[in-house]
This record gives sequence, C-alpha cells and structure tokens, in this order.
Amino acid sequence: MPAFEQQWAGALEESRATFSLAPLVVQDWQARLAHAPAVDAFIASGYDDSEATNMAELRGRRR
Repeated sequence: MPAFEQQWAGALEESRATFSLAPLVVQDWQARLAHAPAVDAFIASGYDDSEATNMAELRGRRR
C-alpha cells in the first residue's frame, strides 16, 4: 500500500508541524487503521463495486 504509507507519512509530518491538530489527525488515522482489514478483505474478494455511489459526486450535489 504505497499510497497509504505516503498518506501516513504526510499525516505524521502535518501533526509535527501543527501540534494542536495532532489529536484529530491521530483519531482519523486510528479509524483508517481499524478499518484496513475490512478494506483488504473487500479488495481481495473481487466484489463488483461498479454500482457503488461516488461519494465525491454526492458531496458536490450537497454544496
């Protein structure tokens, strides 16, 4: 997971630069890590997600 590792490194650097935001960054990454096994299982299952909802598209509609 190179992208995950890059994001993790970026989050750590951001938390060092902005210590006041560190608790929020840590909470976000703890949640990501907690869900990583489920994401891995989903990807490994080969489940067809072609009918999934694009969250970015939904967010754009709400603005």
